[in-house]
Amino acid sequence: MKKLFFYFLSIFIFLFLILIVDFLASNTVLSYKNCFKYEEFYYELKKNCKGKYRFKKSFPVVQTITDEMGLRIGKKSSTKIRDKKNIFIFGDSFTYGVGIEFEKTYAGLIEKKFSNYNVYNFGVGSYSPSVHLYKLEKTLEEGIFPEKILLFLDLTDLIDEASRWEYNDQSKEIQLRSNYLYQNSKKKEKFVKRNFKILTNVSSYINFHTRQLREKTNIKLFNQRKVKTSIQGSFTYIDSNSLDPRFWKDDYFSKGKKNLKKRLLQIGDISKKNNIEFYLIIYPWAETLEFGQDKFSWSNYAKEICYNENCRLIDAIPNFLNYKNQNLNWSTELYFLNDEHFNEKGANLLYTTVIKNLKKQ
Repeated sequence: MKKLFFYFLSIFIFLFLILIVDFLASNTVLSYKNCFKYEEFYYELKKNCKGKYRFKKSFPVVQTITDEMGLRIGKKSSTKIRDKKNIFIFGDSFTYGVGIEFEKTYAGLIEKKFSNYNVYNFGVGSYSPSVHLYKLEKTLEEGIFPEKILLFLDLTDLIDEASRWEYNDQSKEIQLRSNYLYQNSKKKEKFVKRNFKILTNVSSYINFHTRQLREKTNIKLFNQRKVKTSIQGSFTYIDSNSLDPRFWKDDYFSKGKKNLKKRLLQIGDISKKNNIEFYLIIYPWAETLEFGQDKFSWSNYAKEICYNENCRLIDAIPNFLNYKNQNLNWSTELYFLNDEHFNEKGANLLYTTVIKNLKKQ
């Protein structure tokens, strides 16, 4: 009995020491800041910031470094030189590169490829063309003009244009339609997540790889895969009248299409006026590849916008479909598990598609 008590006591003391070490480390060496700056009706990345960011629980923690303009850069990104030509990259969380170190994002790969250019990556999560237009105008006012604009149009941009962002054509100002993000940013991180980072990360790592193994096993043995469906991206394969009315309310679908096209054409007009090459780039989510574009063709919509040389379209969807048809494990090879975002391989596939098309044009 005494021996059993001794064992239990030893295990308890050992676990208690682990918790103490984790608590101390989490509040000292493992404590890191977030580089997002929230205002009541707007958000952006902080300037000259070094921090870390986890997009969500199943994603790895990745480093965020920003420059003097508040744009994400890599550890080896060179300082912008005024005499160099410029490339502007616009996009949302895909372009920011959630879950991927900057050098392996498609924006980071483009920066490395075009080392003789200054590459400005304006990508931030849930930004859409209204914000891209605002950022473009502000940067041009500062006397910084690009030779090329690469705008990565995301499926979520449609609902974001209808319900998230509001751009004033008179004042040329941008704002969120709600202050929810600002209010949420003021909330403290949960106690366990804040004070026990080692155990949280180990648990997340085990959970991620267990789910990854289970998914690959189901694909290999039963030819079954779990492709995440979404509210934002389902409009390509679900009729607009059948979209979730809790989110697609007040005719958001038509409103989003109209606003999206308007902002992209405005960016196109600015590009023409300033002799800038404007490339519109579209790409698929996993659900787009799995369920198609039968109800609304994202590809045709982008072609319509780029009609009459408003922009030069790079449609990456055919390349991704080709990869899907040739690789059984395409969903886990190109995307984070049960998520729409690209992993490193998916980001690389989009990068190579863009570079090939840029060479052609």
